[in-house]
Amino acid sequence: MQHFPARTLLDAPRHRPLRLVEPGHLPWTARVAAATRVWASNPALLAALLLVVAIAARAAQFGNPVVQVDDEFYLLTGDRMLHGALPYVDIWDRKPIGLFLIYAAIRLLGGEGVLAYQLVATLFAVATAFVIARIARNLAGPHGAAAAGVVYILYLGIFGGEGGQSPVFYNLFVALAAWAMTGIVRRPGFDWLGFAGGLGVMLLIGAAMQVKYTALFEGVFFGLALLWFAGQRGAGRGALVAMGAAWIAAALLPTLAAWGWYAAIGQGDAFVQANFLSILERSSDGTGIVLKRLGWMALLLAPLGIAAWLGRGMARPVSEDVRKLLDGWAIAAIGGVLLFGTFFDHYALPLVAPLCVLAAAWFGDGAAGLVLASGRTRWRIPAGVAMMALIATISLNIVNDNRRDRGWGPQVERMADYIRPQLRDCLYVFDGEPALYRLTGSCLPTRWPFPSHLSLTRESRAIGVDPMAEVKRIMAARPEFVVASTRPDRDLSPEVLDYMTGLLARDYAPALEVPVGSRSRIVYRRRAGA
Repeated sequence: MQHFPARTLLDAPRHRPLRLVEPGHLPWTARVAAATRVWASNPALLAALLLVVAIAARAAQFGNPVVQVDDEFYLLTGDRMLHGALPYVDIWDRKPIGLFLIYAAIRLLGGEGVLAYQLVATLFAVATAFVIARIARNLAGPHGAAAAGVVYILYLGIFGGEGGQSPVFYNLFVALAAWAMTGIVRRPGFDWLGFAGGLGVMLLIGAAMQVKYTALFEGVFFGLALLWFAGQRGAGRGALVAMGAAWIAAALLPTLAAWGWYAAIGQGDAFVQANFLSILERSSDGTGIVLKRLGWMALLLAPLGIAAWLGRGMARPVSEDVRKLLDGWAIAAIGGVLLFGTFFDHYALPLVAPLCVLAAAWFGDGAAGLVLASGRTRWRIPAGVAMMALIATISLNIVNDNRRDRGWGPQVERMADYIRPQLRDCLYVFDGEPALYRLTGSCLPTRWPFPSHLSLTRESRAIGVDPMAEVKRIMAARPEFVVASTRPDRDLSPEVLDYMTGLLARDYAPALEVPVGSRSRIVYRRRAGA
């Protein structure tokens, strides 16, 4: 740790002459600083650092099949797609097809798929962090830019991104679009290369939207920014209209292609209902719950938000246009989260990338940081190091809390090992882990295998079917095993819960109870003759 004298150079005795330091005789602190500056400027070494950080930050969940219930379902859907199942038709969800294609491609890697998707998500996180560091060089030196990439990786664990949540994947496409935008803006004029670059930007946004549609908000901002910069640099009204139409088409192309394919096979209505109508029909969890989530999100984002704000006064010389672009990116991402309204923890993940870019200047500023004093001795902790230590501590605590709350592999595998050898028909996971369908090899008893879709009140008008009627249809087929919980979710539909509670008590007997995280799951087996 570096020690600083209590007096500054301005306080030094005037009779002490200044002495030039010859090359090769620099103080060790200066040599370390020079070495790390070279190291942080080397793209290959920076990528290696980010990979090491990502593995260290995420390894605690490697191999865990129940990191997050969304991940479980995405992997299940990708797996079943390879066996002919079609999203929205055979397996219902509102996520875009691109996310399921990513998981289906991951299942082609072989194995059980759990570690594979987690390693692929880690590579996406590393690639996104690298792009963030490259964008941040517009505002900061190599130290600050490298710190921005590291902080991005560490922040993922704070908002449920330690696994394979959709923003872990689509943030890469959005960050690449932002990187390309900085290149366009830095050019002196706006010629055909600017137009072509804009097409690339909007295609990247289109790809991001096919992983999660919330990328639309950043895409709208980038499209408007392209039009504004083109107009400022001499493009006429007619050219702006033509370029704008082409850019909009590029952004919509992946979604239109997916929609067109479904329409061609006669499933266009199923695609529209799942992808567009369902999100509008889902009800709220209640003002109190939503505000609590928003407050928690704001609290956890506060350190990064403050760093981004402080970085505004410390940025290296940069064009005003680049500054406006990066500020606008952050504002667009924030606006998208606020407009969406439900504020689950992973909804904050798109905000981390632009805020890390803006915070890079503060991370790398030589005068910023914490000073610890003891007597006449002072220790200075650079701002970037202090932020990394803080976020790493918070992130690891939250990840460990998630493991304790959501469970670990052996707990769920114990249920699967009990069910699998005795299973002759479809399992029904009423309140539990959808990973059980994959772990047992069970057929799916419904188009809605994600348990919350049929059981939560907020989904009752959004899934395209009456949940009560669908649950009764499933149970009329007399599934041999049903998985439920000793502590049902408080948001479960009272009607559905009362029906299932009565039916399980009458026709089923508890066969196995297993603690999974903070809850106990019960495997019910149908009584003989029932």
